[in-house]
Amino acid sequence: MSQSWAVDPRIEQGARFEAKGQYDKALGEYRAMLAENKKNTEAYMAAGKVRMKMKDYKGAVANFRLAYGYDPSLTEAYEGAAKAYEAMGQQAKADAERAKMKGGKAAAKTETAKTETSAPKAEVAKAEPAKTQAPAKATQPAQQAAPAKTETPKAAQPAQVSATEDPFEKGKALLAEGRYAEAAPLWRTVLSKKPGDAGAYFYAGLTRYEMGEYDKAEFNLKKGLSYKERGNDANYYLAKINQKSKHLDLEKKYLSAYLKKAAPDAKFRKAAEDRMAEINAVANAAAEEKAMKEAEAKALKEAKKTGNDKARSVETAVSSQNNEVAPTATNSIANANALYADGYNEAALQMYKALLENEITPDERYFAMLQMGNIYREMRDFHSAVTRYRDVVREFPDSDWATEAERALEDAVWLEKHASELPRNKR
Repeated sequence: MSQSWAVDPRIEQGARFEAKGQYDKALGEYRAMLAENKKNTEAYMAAGKVRMKMKDYKGAVANFRLAYGYDPSLTEAYEGAAKAYEAMGQQAKADAERAKMKGGKAAAKTETAKTETSAPKAEVAKAEPAKTQAPAKATQPAQQAAPAKTETPKAAQPAQVSATEDPFEKGKALLAEGRYAEAAPLWRTVLSKKPGDAGAYFYAGLTRYEMGEYDKAEFNLKKGLSYKERGNDANYYLAKINQKSKHLDLEKKYLSAYLKKAAPDAKFRKAAEDRMAEINAVANAAAEEKAMKEAEAKALKEAKKTGNDKARSVETAVSSQNNEVAPTATNSIANANALYADGYNEAALQMYKALLENEITPDERYFAMLQMGNIYREMRDFHSAVTRYRDVVREFPDSDWATEAERALEDAVWLEKHASELPRNKR
């Protein structure tokens, strides 16, 4: 399978920098993409090619390996790694990379067969937290579409469209069958012929949404809002994206925009109304809680003036209700990961530190150190993040996560140098 290009301006800007020989600036664009999505194979491929031009062949190998690690069918990445090894005079390793390519092609065929016998994914995916998740093995497969009930299309009939069909209609057909990776590059083809086409942007956004690439989906859907046929649906999907990233105000804004234009029998109207009611209920509950706390604070203040036992009882009650802390749990990698996933960064950090002081397996030790680096980076303590990543690379050079630690180290060093230029963490 060939590289699936997205409509992302940072790829184009990086290419411009690369053409001018400004390689560091090009890598900066790709780092920005990876900061949003660590599984972005486009960014890894682009960075690998820049590293090749810089004659940083080891860095190129790391990027190409991460690219095919997240997408085993990306044959261009295996070839890129092989050429980097050849440039270093390591022909045996180059041959090994090309041998892996055969396995990647086999995986692509299996994936295609699975997809061709599957039904389209649900229009509204289950909401997922936008918080950083615990690192997974690089070769973990993406979530598959739900299996079809009965019929299995012939493998030789791709999406029941001909090769000469209009790319816009072909993309819609592939999207309807859940073949998102094949549909994605077609929208770029449409836009190259019809720049600014709102329909192509809308479907590019919908495709990226189904692929779980929400940053790219948001970029394209905003440009698809003016699409005459389904532009209002873009409001609904933008609301879903902001629900996943916990941006409640923006979610409510897009839901309101959708409901304002949606017909009574519109496809997403019931779901949008239910979600809006849920948001309002949460807002009302929050308002009630705020009023209650204000009343408690007022009672405490009045009781303290009297100087009697009532003051102490009220103060104790208010204190117990306002102590919002992370849930306590036994020290373990699983519990530390759960705390990190739920946003309790400091509690997770302390648990990982406690684990390192105990007898744990080497795998658990380097994983805990890598997670601590991730937490420090999210907390914008880039110096501490760099230290932890270096510890992983130095102490466990042959571990499963050594390559990821090397890439994260490179990013953390860059972020430390440019910390003042970066936006504040919104998590």
